[in-house]
Formats: sequence, C-alpha cells, structure tokens
Amino acid sequence: MRHAMNRSTSALLLRMFPVLLGLIATDASAAFDSTAADQVYVNARVWTGDDLMPSAEAFAVRGDKLVFVGSSKDARRYVRPGTSAVDLHGRRVVPGFIDAHWHFLPEMVVDLYDSNTLDELQRRLKLIAERPSASGWINNGGWAYAEFPDRIPHRRYVDAVVGDRPAFLMGRDGHMAVVSSRALALAHIDRDTPDPPSGRIERDANGEPTGELKGSAVGLVWHLIPPLTADEKYTYLRTTYDQAVAYGITFVHEMADSPAGPNLPIYERMLAENSFTVRMYGATGLDLAPERVAEARMLRAKYPGPVLKFGMIKGILDGTIDAKTAWMLEPFVGGGNGFPYRSPDEFSKAIDFYDHEGFQIALHAIGDHAIRFAIDALEAAARKNGPRDRRDRIEHIDVPTPRDLARLKGLGLIASSQPNFAYPDETNLTNYAVLLGPERMARAQALADFDRAGVTQVFGSDYPVSPMNVLQAIHTAVTRTTNDGRPAGGWYPEQKISVVAALRHFTRDAAYASFDEQRVGTLSVGKLADFVVLSEDILAESPESLLKATVLMTVMGGRVTCESDVIREPTVSSSSQPRDRERCTPRHDWKSSR
Repeated sequence: MRHAMNRSTSALLLRMFPVLLGLIATDASAAFDSTAADQVYVNARVWTGDDLMPSAEAFAVRGDKLVFVGSSKDARRYVRPGTSAVDLHGRRVVPGFIDAHWHFLPEMVVDLYDSNTLDELQRRLKLIAERPSASGWINNGGWAYAEFPDRIPHRRYVDAVVGDRPAFLMGRDGHMAVVSSRALALAHIDRDTPDPPSGRIERDANGEPTGELKGSAVGLVWHLIPPLTADEKYTYLRTTYDQAVAYGITFVHEMADSPAGPNLPIYERMLAENSFTVRMYGATGLDLAPERVAEARMLRAKYPGPVLKFGMIKGILDGTIDAKTAWMLEPFVGGGNGFPYRSPDEFSKAIDFYDHEGFQIALHAIGDHAIRFAIDALEAAARKNGPRDRRDRIEHIDVPTPRDLARLKGLGLIASSQPNFAYPDETNLTNYAVLLGPERMARAQALADFDRAGVTQVFGSDYPVSPMNVLQAIHTAVTRTTNDGRPAGGWYPEQKISVVAALRHFTRDAAYASFDEQRVGTLSVGKLADFVVLSEDILAESPESLLKATVLMTVMGGRVTCESDVIREPTVSSSSQPRDRERCTPRHDWKSSR
C-alpha cells in the first residue's frame, strides 16, 4: 500500500535505523528519480526462494513490484522524501504463501472441524442450532469418522440435538455428509430410494437409511438448502480473505469443479473496488456441455491475472479413503474398491478435449486406481495433441503405486498435496490407516517420496476441508506429529521433509503450478511484492517454532493486507508480550489505497 508522507514523518521513520540516517541529503540531487521506492524494508532475515540470491537483508518496493533485494546498506539509494521506511528488527521474511488447493464454498461452514469426540461434536452442533436461520436449515460440517461410536455416523446423533429440524452436516473431506431425519424426509429418501450413479445411501441392517450420504448422494439433500444471496457471498469471501491474509496467504488456487457463473458477479465487484487482498487462479469443471465450454473459454480470455485469472479445468475422478469411495486397485480392508465418479470413457473424452483446447487440467485422484487412470489419460492426451507446456496436476494423489510415482516426473505432472492430511489424529490412525492396511499406508501421504523422485510438488489446505493455517501445515510436513508430539519420532517418519522444502512447495513451486513463476513465488527484483513477516525464525530454530510463530505482516502487491501492532517495534521475548499483539489484523483501508 502506498503511503503519502511528509518530510517530518519520513524523517521520524528514518531514525528507526541508523544505517539510513542522512541519506536524503546525500541523494537529494536524485530525488524522485527512477531509483526511488514507495517502501523500503531493512534489517530483516529474508528467505527469498531464489537460488541466485537465497538470502538478503533488505528490499524495496515501488508500486506493486520489488525494485531491490539485497543488503540494508545498499537499500539506502531507494529512500526519498515520502518513502515509508520500516526496520524489521531481524525478523524472518518469506515470499507470500500460495495455497495451491483452496475452495470458495460460501455455503460450507466447518465449525465441527477437530471436534474429536461425539460429546464435543454435539455441543458445537447445539450452539449452531441456536443461531438464527431464516430457512430453518442447519448447514455446517467438518466432522470426522472417529467422532462417532464405532466410526459409524448416524442421524440419531444429529436428531438428538436438532430435533425435527432439517440439518446437513458435511464430512471434513467434503465427499460425504450426515443429515437429520427431517432432511431425509424432505428429500424423500427412504429404504426404497436407489443409490444414485457414483453415490451411496448408507443403510442399517434393516435397510433403513442411516443419514450418511456418500459421493453424488450428497446432492440429494444439498440441492434443497436455500442458496445464499450475492451480498451474502460477497461478505463471506471478504471474511474468508481476512482469514487468509492473517495466515500469510497472498494467492489461492480456487479448485472449483462447477460453473463459475454464479460467483462471477462477486469477483467482478471486487475487481471494480480493488478489494482483492488475495490473488485467485480459478478452475471450472471438466464438463463438455456447450455452455460450460464457452464459459471456460471466456473466463480464460477475460481474466489473465495477476489478481484474477482462469485457465484450469478441474475433474473429480473418485472420492476419499475415509468414506471408502476412493477408486482402488485392490479392495479396502473390510471390502470394497470404491468407484470412479463417471465412466472412464467419459473422463478420457473430456480430458482429451480440454487438453486439445490448451487448458491446464487438474484431476482429483485419491485411490491408486484413480491415480493410475489420471496418469494414463493425461499421457494419452499429450501424445495425441502434441507437445506444449501443460503442467497438468493430480490433486491429493494419496496413494500412488511405486510404478506410477516413477512416471510423474517424466510426464511433467505436478503432485498437489495437502500436508494437513498427514496429521496423525484419531481418524487418520483408526480409520484411514486401517482401511488402507500397512502396505498401502506406507506409501500414503508420501510427501518426501515425491521430493525424492524429483516431482514438482505443491502444497494447499483444501479449505474449507481443513484450516488455511500454513505454519501448522508446514509443522505437520516437517514433524509428522500432532502438536503435542505424538507419535514420538513421527507418523511414518521417512516421509518428513525440511522446512525449506515445505516453504518451497507453498511459494515458488505453487507459482510454477499456475504459470506465475515470473510474477510471484520468490522475492526477486521485478516480481510482485508479495511477502510475509513472521514473529519467529522458522528456519533457524526448532520445528516447535512453527507452532509459536505468528504472521506479523502480509503484503500483496506492495499493499499491506494484514499488520500486527508490534511490526515496527524491536523484537521481544514472547513471555514479556501479550500474544494477541503479535497476531496481525486484516487491513480494510483498501478503498482509499489507490
């Protein structure tokens, strides 16, 4: 953000760091020339992500770009009257975080995430039910299988709290839901209702629906929930972006598999207001309907970035491990191979079409059969349509076989992973791992295997499936433990990666995955000024510093989007300072920033 400052204000800021005192007089003859900067940041520990200059002490911003990266001493030539000069007091600076798998789902709230027990889930559900609801519907989510007795969700646990109200509770991975008895009745789902294609209505021993819906069966109830208004969606996106910038996020890859049309007015409103505080790379669905093809072409042409861009096609091949809907080569422990969400021929035809159209293709593939099919289909399309820079992606890619893992690099495919999914909570330990069995579990969530194979790997949260907390995700990738250190040594510790590797996957690798490596991803001269200032040096200290660290400042395109009270103060120990002061507060002065 540009700050218009008078000479006295600038002089006060300059006294914050002696190295820059007197520089206005020294450079007076060159005032306002091409080397002037709007902001200069000095006395920092900068991890640039750029192999040509891995570290730096200072950087300067003019407009929305970096014009200097180097030493604090050399930064002096960019200081002029009106320059905002900030001493970062030795704090760690990294490129802005890029969440490479994120969703704008305003109807999906996840207050039940990490409930851990049935009592806690029902306590939270009771609070949700007490909120006003014009439609009468309760719509929330985030539950996990381990929170239910015997890991079996049932509508009776929902009915006990909500009574005769319709309730829709999405599971934490977004591919299954448990609904109340009233919701089943409104959807006319009973013992005689057939399973829809690519979906399953779970039933008890007597054939009665339990209230759990999987795959496409979720839509039997979902479509009954009244949609939000445009103003409600706009408010939701603004609020969600506030959460994102507080976690240091400057860019998201929005992985929709549906039409963008309903949300387009919101994006256009934000563009007109200049209120995007997070860049967005959007996807549309792997759909051959003529109106969907026309929409994908229009969006790609009209929105090339750098704030809003389109050009990715998202397809969902299968479900999830926890719900036993992932498409597997061999049965789950206990039976069942899952299933593809559409026929393989339909998928292949759509993949070939959009590849021929020059789109980047991203395929949700979790089971090893789905992963193999994705690789085969993308390879066949590339062979048929000829060479080009594709950068196609496989999203989630939970359990690749060794054979298929080895194929990824040679085909130039990107592994889009979510470190939070390797967090060893009760659902992962008692449901996910049990369903896979030891052999497949040893190659699941194999973050280190992708790196060792030389595959380009990018990290995301799958928000709102899991929180956007990047530092927490890096901690999981680095330690493979819970926050309190369980299990000792880490869960499948051979899959641990370094902090630097995790940072790379959240920055420059993610920029490459959206064809934006010339714009963002590293702190290099000429690139957009997207960066984060942290309270702890996560590179120099133990992995526990990742849990203590907070985001003190987030900057997107030179504009401060989130700032802490302590950013301009010398560093002090966390024990002598309230932690709340270290948490950055989203800035809402964007309307006057241009």
